[in-house]
Amino acid sequence: MSTLQLQRHNYRAVHAGGQRILLHVPTTSLFELDRAADAVLGLLEEKGEVRREDVQARFDGAYSPGEVCDSLTDLLSLGVLADGRKDYAIAARPIERTPLNTLVLTLTTGCNLGCSYCYREDLTTPRAAALLEREVAMRGIDLLLREAVDHPRVNVVFFGGEPLTRFALLRELVAYAEEQAALAGKGVDFSLTTNATLLNDEIVEFFQAHRFGVSVSMDGDELNHDRHRITIGGKGTYKQVAQNVRRLLAGVSARPVGVRVTLARGNTDVVRLYRHLHDELGFAEVGFAPATAGKDAPFGLGDDEMRVVLDAMKTLGREYVQAARRGERHGFSNMNQLMQDLWSGTRKTLPCGAGIGLLAVGTRGDLSLCHRFTGSDFGRFGDVEQGIDRAALTDFLQQAQEPHPACRDCRARSICAGGCYHEAYVRNGNPLSPTFAHCDFVREWLDFGIECYGEIILANPAFFTARSAADPARAAAALTP
Repeated sequence: MSTLQLQRHNYRAVHAGGQRILLHVPTTSLFELDRAADAVLGLLEEKGEVRREDVQARFDGAYSPGEVCDSLTDLLSLGVLADGRKDYAIAARPIERTPLNTLVLTLTTGCNLGCSYCYREDLTTPRAAALLEREVAMRGIDLLLREAVDHPRVNVVFFGGEPLTRFALLRELVAYAEEQAALAGKGVDFSLTTNATLLNDEIVEFFQAHRFGVSVSMDGDELNHDRHRITIGGKGTYKQVAQNVRRLLAGVSARPVGVRVTLARGNTDVVRLYRHLHDELGFAEVGFAPATAGKDAPFGLGDDEMRVVLDAMKTLGREYVQAARRGERHGFSNMNQLMQDLWSGTRKTLPCGAGIGLLAVGTRGDLSLCHRFTGSDFGRFGDVEQGIDRAALTDFLQQAQEPHPACRDCRARSICAGGCYHEAYVRNGNPLSPTFAHCDFVREWLDFGIECYGEIILANPAFFTARSAADPARAAAALTP
């Protein structure tokens, strides 16, 4: 045996449920290590590299030669062990064609709230808003159906500003999309993100009738919600939103209603926020995300607050594990997503579906990577009249698949793929720059997820298959604010 070196960049191993679970980073595959394999890996981690005599000295009389050889062979085949540096390159995704399945329609740049942390560069009041014209929106739907050749169903997402300031147009577009999708032999799903201030019985009934996926932007109880989510005149909106949410949850059952919490400075008690939104108000799922903030933004979370957030998310994650062991669903959507990524073996060369399965239409009909870029200074990728600018989009996506040198040894690289384009754009002025501010957070959250996944799969191996059968792939979730 020549000298063999441990390839730390190709794996991550954590203890779970009395076993050791190994994540093969290049493929996001998970393996349960038996006692012999765990011992061999432990020797490698202790020494960094081994020779035949090291293995013999450690394992003679402890394990059979066959067990040790099998363990070494498995680690060699995974590239966890090699006679020199072993790198895996995830094959770049060919971008010859990017058939859409989701289109975001920005109905208005106007919003009836004046939230302190909104990322939109073009946000304004409803009276001063730029509006998406009916005909332009219809051309966008036509484009979606024309491009979605490989998809039996398409998704139309309504966004703003606050899209319900234009509910009359929204109704027309739903009718048009359903009619045109039927002619094209396709199904169509709808989703929407709203601040919930304008909800009424008519809107709720419409959502139920057309199976809308609805996501509400709400930041917790009255104290936390009213800190940032205020009217243009500066008044808190919690009481109105909570009342409307109860109406929404009572009237919409076709698809689960979720809530998205923006975590800004001073609002980090994730467990208490979850209790209020899930247990008291009754949302099916609760997701959390730090406010999109530049380096000097007064509402951004500092390192100390990010630590508080991560610890609280782990507390909820442990609750998720206990529920999963009993075969029950938990409403913590961040954990749901992480478990889904690990279960399905997610391998990303791109951080999200922006530009691949999804594009967004701005109020002038321009096509952007996603809803976050409409109205920004970042470049456009065609329009609803002329179609997708294939050359520009292909060039961007090819560049996006070039891994940053700093990501080469990161254990989260196959799940993160550099992070959100828009977050990088806000922080660094370049959507292709990795979001380094969140790297440690992402890695620790992944390690925690591997541990939790291992506990669940060992205690209740049917949980993930049962969950998949009960909750088949949904239409695109309503997008974050």
